[in-house]
Amino acid sequence: MTIKLARRAALVALSLLVASPGRAQTTTQNQITPDPVETVSLEPAVLEIAPITGTLKESVQKGQQLVWFGKEDPKDRRFQAANMSVAFLRNEATGGVKMTFAANISAFGYRPVDEAKLNVIVRTKSGAAIHSWNFGISVRCADKDRPLAPVTHDVPNDIAANVFTNVGAVEIADYREPNHPRVRVRRCPS
Repeated sequence: MTIKLARRAALVALSLLVASPGRAQTTTQNQITPDPVETVSLEPAVLEIAPITGTLKESVQKGQQLVWFGKEDPKDRRFQAANMSVAFLRNEATGGVKMTFAANISAFGYRPVDEAKLNVIVRTKSGAAIHSWNFGISVRCADKDRPLAPVTHDVPNDIAANVFTNVGAVEIADYREPNHPRVRVRRCPS
C-alpha cells in the first residue's frame, strides 16, 4: 500500500513538472549570474637594499612598481603597488631583525577576489636567496594611491644576523605554491 502511494505521489509530481515548463524556466532565468572572474599576472620587481644607519637598511627608490595585468592584454592594468619600500631594522640588544613592506595601492576598475599574495625573496649582492617571506595585501575598488598599512615580519633569530649583514636586494613576486591559485580579479561595480 505504501509503495503504491509513493508511486502515485512521484507520478503526480512528475506530471506537474511536465505540465508547467514555464515555471521551471522562470527560476533559472531569474538567477543572478556572478561577475566574471579572471586571473592576472605580475612581473616581479627587484629592489636594491642600501644601508641607511648601522641598524637600518632600506630599499633604494627607483620608481619600481608591482603591476597586475590582465591575461588577455598585458598592457591592461588591473591594480598596482607603487612607492614600495622594504626595510630591515636590527635590534642591537636582542639581535632580532624586522622586515617591513610598505606601498601605495591603486585599483584600476578591478579588485582581487581574495587578497593578493606576495612573496619577498631576500637575496645577497651575488643573487643567492637567503630568506623568503609571504603575505597578502588587500585592494579595494576605491583605492587610488592609498597608503598600505606597513606589513611586518620577524626574521627567525637563527638567521637574522646573516640576513641583515648580507642582504643586497629583495625580489617581490607572486606567491607561487603548487596548490595555491593565481591571483583572480573581479570588475568593480560601476
